[in-house]
Amino acid sequence: MRNKISMGTLARSGLLLLWSVILIIPLMLLLFGAVKSSSAFMMDPYSWPDKLVLTNFSDAWNQADLARALLNSVLVTGCSILSLAVLGSAGAYPLARRASKLSSILYIFFISGIMLPFQLAMIPLYKLMGGLHLTNTYFGAIMIYVASTLPFVIFLYTGFLKSVPRELEEAATIDGCGPIRTFVSIIFPLLKPVTATVVITNSLNIWNDFLVPLLFLQEKASRTIPMAIFTFVGQYNNNWSLIFASIAISSLPLILLFLLLQKYFIKGIAGGAVKG
Repeated sequence: MRNKISMGTLARSGLLLLWSVILIIPLMLLLFGAVKSSSAFMMDPYSWPDKLVLTNFSDAWNQADLARALLNSVLVTGCSILSLAVLGSAGAYPLARRASKLSSILYIFFISGIMLPFQLAMIPLYKLMGGLHLTNTYFGAIMIYVASTLPFVIFLYTGFLKSVPRELEEAATIDGCGPIRTFVSIIFPLLKPVTATVVITNSLNIWNDFLVPLLFLQEKASRTIPMAIFTFVGQYNNNWSLIFASIAISSLPLILLFLLLQKYFIKGIAGGAVKG
């Protein structure tokens, strides 16, 4: 006997389908605009391209100097994410395992950082970084990203670690493993889902961030992707096909990263948020 599909299931499926279409439309318009000629785009930016102009991608790559900007973004984003994964997991481990007043106070201290917007500390931070001669340096930008994002990362790791059975650590201790070796060899490999969540969410934020590069990476040699595209728009604001092509190129690494880690993403969000 066939199972009857309830109206609630149909309604949820319809809403999810509608939401998927809404999310796909901007991506389709971006791709359509990226492969049109400038004149065709100005005549009708929303239509299906009659002729594919694939040279837009190479022209945008060269004229916007995307190679250098892409390298800068990979360096800043990669080092920031690596630091967040190491510091976040190591900091969350004792907070999740030690039931003491100090651990609770430290956890609240870190979580309170999530509620503080970056704009609140923007001016004093700019003066501080200038005094330390860390403006226009990759290290300075990485420090800012790590410091501003670490509270959220610790929140996710702490919640996920609470779901990891303590028996694993007890067995490792019996086998002669110390706390550091237990964490590195036993616990951290189990954190793949939440680590994937940390990588995807923070890579998206750091890669697309405009404010920090605008303030602290102003030199041309240190520009990241958002700053390079911003400058490119100012120079070629009448050629939207090239602008769309540059945006499409800059989005490709994030799309590939999500496709690579998507199977861990939902599990990490659920484990980190619900248990926390």
